[in-house]
Amino acid sequence: MGITEQLHIESNFKKASMFVSEGNLLAAIQIYQKLLKQKDAERVATIKLADIYDQLGKGKAAINLFYNYLDRNGKDEEVVRLVGFYLLRNSMFKEAFEFVDKFHDISDENMDYIRSLLYFHTKQFEIAHINFKNYLEKYSSSEFIPNVYLYLAKTHLVFAEYDDALTSVKKSIEYSAQIPEAYKIEAEIYYHKEMYYHAGESIRKAVQMDPTIIAWKHLQIRILLMLGELSKAEMNLEGVIDNTHTSAELLTLLGHSYLKQDKVEHAKNYFEKALQINPEYTEAINGLKLC
Repeated sequence: MGITEQLHIESNFKKASMFVSEGNLLAAIQIYQKLLKQKDAERVATIKLADIYDQLGKGKAAINLFYNYLDRNGKDEEVVRLVGFYLLRNSMFKEAFEFVDKFHDISDENMDYIRSLLYFHTKQFEIAHINFKNYLEKYSSSEFIPNVYLYLAKTHLVFAEYDDALTSVKKSIEYSAQIPEAYKIEAEIYYHKEMYYHAGESIRKAVQMDPTIIAWKHLQIRILLMLGELSKAEMNLEGVIDNTHTSAELLTLLGHSYLKQDKVEHAKNYFEKALQINPEYTEAINGLKLC
């Protein structure tokens, strides 16, 4: 490729990047689509264009773009890894399995991590557990080690191996204290071990780090109730009660907690709220009968 053509390609990439920064994605797409037709620009253009499609919620278009590139260019291991992670991130587990099987000869810390996660997310927990343990031995310096310990804790949790789960999640936190889910899993383990004070401390950290996940706040309320902290549990209700069974269950637990304190009107109020969500919820019906 001549210097003039190279400069032309570089100029087009700069223009496309400028359009992206300005929010003019359509113009950027048009440039990248033209660059796809130039051999020396195809790889980068594929990755850039797929990223835009992802931003626009056009996941299938992004995947097809990668597939077409691999069909034309054979095995590009970096692109294979990108596709594997993309499919995994978008919960396209069946397609991800088929894809990584196609490239079964690629075995490195990225692909083995993807394979292990796929086994976990498709509920093949025993295989996932073995893979995670092997991963720790094989790739001890991998950047994914904190997450591998976290998922190892999750598999132990599935098998009700709470002591082993706690050991694993603490290793995850030891390697990286910046993963909110690690504290949520730690809280869940402590909850199962009936160590509610420790569970409360862990879930507080998780929610503080990521206050957007309603399920974590539900767990926090459940823990507060086990600690007898009714007023704190009530304070945490705001914004987390929806039309799910979990919300009906939490409201019913609050009702029973107040009933134990002979605060019948408070109890009745929560049982009725639970039944507004699920009129057939037996626990709330029975609780209301006790008021």
